[in-house]
Amino acid sequence: MKKMIQKIEAGFEQMGRWIYSHPKRVILVMLLFFASLASNLPSIKVDTSTEAFFSKNDQTRIAYDKFREQFGRDEIVLALIHPKKVFDREFLEKLKAFHEDLEAEVPHLDEVQSLINVTAMRGEEGELIIEELMEDWPEDDKGVKDLKDRVLSNKYYRNFLVSEDGQYTTVVVRSNAFSDVGKGMDQDEMLEDGFTEEEEVSISGDDKPQLLTEEQNSEFVEAIQSLAERHRNDDFPIDLGGSPVMVHDLKKGMFSDMPVFVLASLVVIALLLVLLFRHLSGLVLPILTVILSLLSTLGLVAATGTKLTIISQILPSFLLAVGVGYSVHLLVIYYRHLRDHGDKEEAISFAMGHSGLAILMTSLTTAGGLFSFVPVKVAPVSDLGLFGAAGVLICVFFTLVLLPALLSVFPGGEPPEDREKVARKEGHQTGYSFADRMLKGCGDFAVNQPWTVIGISLLIALMSSFGVAQLRFSHNPVAWLPDDNSLRSATDAINDHMKGSAAIELVVERSEENAVKEPEFMKRLDEFNRFSEGTSYNRITVGKSSSVVDVVKEINQVLNEDREEYYRVPQDRGMIAQELLLFENGGTDDLENLVDTPFSKARVTLKTTWVDANQYTGLLLKLEKKIEELFGQEKSYVVTGLIPIMVKTITFLMEAMLISYLIAGVVITLLMIFLLSDLRLGLWSMIPNFLPILAGLGVMGMLDLPLDAMSILVGSIAIGLAVDDTVHFMHNFRRNQQVHQDVQVAVEKTLTSTGRAMLLTTIVLSAGFFIFIFSSMNNLISFGLITGLTIIIALLGDILLAPAMMALIYKNQTSNSK
Repeated sequence: MKKMIQKIEAGFEQMGRWIYSHPKRVILVMLLFFASLASNLPSIKVDTSTEAFFSKNDQTRIAYDKFREQFGRDEIVLALIHPKKVFDREFLEKLKAFHEDLEAEVPHLDEVQSLINVTAMRGEEGELIIEELMEDWPEDDKGVKDLKDRVLSNKYYRNFLVSEDGQYTTVVVRSNAFSDVGKGMDQDEMLEDGFTEEEEVSISGDDKPQLLTEEQNSEFVEAIQSLAERHRNDDFPIDLGGSPVMVHDLKKGMFSDMPVFVLASLVVIALLLVLLFRHLSGLVLPILTVILSLLSTLGLVAATGTKLTIISQILPSFLLAVGVGYSVHLLVIYYRHLRDHGDKEEAISFAMGHSGLAILMTSLTTAGGLFSFVPVKVAPVSDLGLFGAAGVLICVFFTLVLLPALLSVFPGGEPPEDREKVARKEGHQTGYSFADRMLKGCGDFAVNQPWTVIGISLLIALMSSFGVAQLRFSHNPVAWLPDDNSLRSATDAINDHMKGSAAIELVVERSEENAVKEPEFMKRLDEFNRFSEGTSYNRITVGKSSSVVDVVKEINQVLNEDREEYYRVPQDRGMIAQELLLFENGGTDDLENLVDTPFSKARVTLKTTWVDANQYTGLLLKLEKKIEELFGQEKSYVVTGLIPIMVKTITFLMEAMLISYLIAGVVITLLMIFLLSDLRLGLWSMIPNFLPILAGLGVMGMLDLPLDAMSILVGSIAIGLAVDDTVHFMHNFRRNQQVHQDVQVAVEKTLTSTGRAMLLTTIVLSAGFFIFIFSSMNNLISFGLITGLTIIIALLGDILLAPAMMALIYKNQTSNSK
């Protein structure tokens, strides 16, 4: 194994000489490679929707898309309005103006529902009259009072368009389900096509109409926000809530944050490179190399049709920090050899031979940590794993191929004397810079006091374990938004006064056409509605459960002199069919949202409060148990909608953490064993890498930061990065130990050579993640804080715990302290 490693290192040295001899050819090929990928950048797209957490082939996503194709979009924008008096003619005039402006100016609009136009039914001499609620405008106080009585007595309107106490009202704005009216059908025809029998509809075929796009959702939401701002005043206060607003605000925050992160990362990196190298090539070439690597990676993302998500927005800053780290390790050795020998070709070949394999192995460990996310069922996490790993490999490719070629042709003399020479001239006995002396001091302490270091490490591990036990999983995109975001306060207000706006959808399919009209089935629907509206779990309540049975019961009541005792399901199937026919012929298309055309499928919509998805599990279990009891014998049923999708995301996140951490640990351990050519040393070397992960997760638990779609990345990303410094330490320690046969000398030589690069790369990486602390998104703040902290702890493990372990492993060869 050792001979193989020596051959590989010799191969890197020869590669450096060849690149030096043919730099222009190498640069041309690399630029062509860059251009082939970067040319795809204009086609890159973004997706921040909730369903984007699932791949298009996932059964949860398929069921949800099929539901939307059948019944239209279930996600709504809810405008909650709290005037001094809802039932006041002056307010109702303002409500009408707002309603009409929405209908006239909002693009991609399906419908607007409010007290102005909601369907109302009344009986007149045995005839069913269907009209808009305010078709006859109230002209006086008596008319307003009659309207108020009519609204508050209607079960359908309560907790939908008006609060139970009548103090709040809402305007419900629903977008089109589909992105355009192409393929020869208008919007209504496309929806009707979704109401045909299942065998006639292919949800995966090329003729399937495309669902509303991210861009169109943003246009839809921005138009509503603009109109709300125009109409909002003290007498007409408007709060906008709903998942379309959430998706838009997340996307807006992502677009505002990402350029800032990239620019800030470049500024921090540039400052650190200037401080380290104090040479133009040491500043320009690493930044050029990493920018080309980043753009190539994003081009690859675009070329595959993959969309950037709220998770993958960390990719640019991450690759900038990681890519520069590779360049630093190569340039530190290059400049040192160039200073000592003054031969550029020798300096390049020596740096490639000395650090090429270590850089390659560190890239493989980092890529391995990221690649562990690929099997994860949460699509954005899986995509980040795939393209993050690809980006790391592209970075190391540019570092080991393009950077030496650029060094070969870059003009300029030798770099200025470094701190070691300055120190010698000033008569310092050590001949070390401040950073070197600090690193040497850490190494000396660890080698001479190994049990003290190990004891402190065990204490940290014990305390961290307590914190880890407090961790909780979470998926609440609204909580990712800034604390002062208007959607957060709107969501709380909607929860308090309208019992929420989040939807759970149930679709029950029967075996025959018109089977939904059976009185016995209608009674089961009614029983489920009543059960649901009385169901709660912890702080969650089902505010409303509605289905076609509500329409049937209301029709039956109004056709029987509006007497309360007739608000029930008729016993005769023919009567139900006749009542539904009267309703259809009344000029309303409300039934399209409740049943399919053959009356073989019935939809039940449950409206509940918006909370963290981890709290819905108990509620769903109670509901699903009742669903199985009432509808288990039917042809099929499916529970879908926004809430079940979010709960499924929590399950996938838990699986993702287990799978990714396991894969990352195994892959990286095997790579360490291979690099060090020693099974025992490879296994022991992983302890300084696992401890920082435990510590980082422990801090999360102590600070009550949740494990969400962002923070579960900490472990696998951090171990992939933390092991980079361990690779460099162990790689150089093994070399020095073989030469000197003295642990203290080997540690000193290692920390005063590659240690400086380890220190700088840690500063670059941690700074790259700490930048996320300034994000407008709360999930990114916690992710950046914990990952940056974990990387710093990892460096301390490499300069303290690793030398202490080496002192115990090689204790018979350790020299006495001088």
